[in-house]
Amino acid sequence: MSNRTSVAPDPSVRDDAGTSPADGGGRARRHLFGAFAAMLFVGASWGANLPVTKVMLGYFDLLPMAAVRTAAATAALAVLLWLVEGRKALRIGLPLGRFLALGFLMGGFFAVYAFGIYLSNPITAAAVGIAGPLVSAATVWLMTRQAFDPGFGVALCLTVTGGLILASGSLLGREATFRGGEIIVLLSSAIWTVYSLKAQAWFDRASQLHRAYVASLSALGWLILIAGVLVALGRSRQPFSVDDGWVWTQLLATAVLASGLGGYYWNVGASRLGVPIASLWVNLVPFFAVLWAVAYGFMPNAYQIVGGLVALSGVVYMQARKLRTPIRA
Repeated sequence: MSNRTSVAPDPSVRDDAGTSPADGGGRARRHLFGAFAAMLFVGASWGANLPVTKVMLGYFDLLPMAAVRTAAATAALAVLLWLVEGRKALRIGLPLGRFLALGFLMGGFFAVYAFGIYLSNPITAAAVGIAGPLVSAATVWLMTRQAFDPGFGVALCLTVTGGLILASGSLLGREATFRGGEIIVLLSSAIWTVYSLKAQAWFDRASQLHRAYVASLSALGWLILIAGVLVALGRSRQPFSVDDGWVWTQLLATAVLASGLGGYYWNVGASRLGVPIASLWVNLVPFFAVLWAVAYGFMPNAYQIVGGLVALSGVVYMQARKLRTPIRA
């Protein structure tokens, strides 16, 4: 058995790409290129989510908005799963305890991350968030005690350095005070890592699309419960009073692309690359966010461009290492 952090697949079981470690080198390469494409989609969709969410928070309260987004994402995943795998694939197929725990982890990530941002200085929160891949790697090691892939340390240094360059454009010349919520933001990275590991470990021969659907469905229940309580107590506004069609279009589009398909493609990347390597892509999300923000009239500076390219070099380096490494059954 390999000592790498990725979940060791059964050679007799094909994943979403129709590839197994027992297949030839050509299929193994397509398998990894598919993971690369999946993580590019994750970075681009989650990057688009940042500027759009910032605009949406001017219209919606956070947790009711998260519940609406998760409902749209779950519906999109359900339709796609039905079309691809048939109606029987909509069955949950998990014991109730694991079903509730998986959604609690996903929904908990949304809530903890939002709470951390609420308590943080936005500038320092963005800077501290660069350590997310380090937190993810540490969480994986604590849970599995498995060694990391060769070259992971170099790739991690490149992505963290790129993230620091990206953040420095905002840090220089501005007040950056530590308020404590930054630690909670890092905690959310650990929660997402645990979710990612359990999404791979708790299913028996399920597709990544099915796993994303089940997790989203469970998280939806938790978010509706929490948002409903907040609205009933008068602590949040119910979201359906917003009547701007363009606002709803942007909200639902990012829900389907970032929360729905982004969550699915994250599972694809994490299952093929391993969670620590997939987490390196998180530091590219601000870079993609800057590119998408151009559509809202924002022009990137040199720090953001150079930092994004350095962070990208880290994931490209890791991908090249994996392509050169033979995959053994």
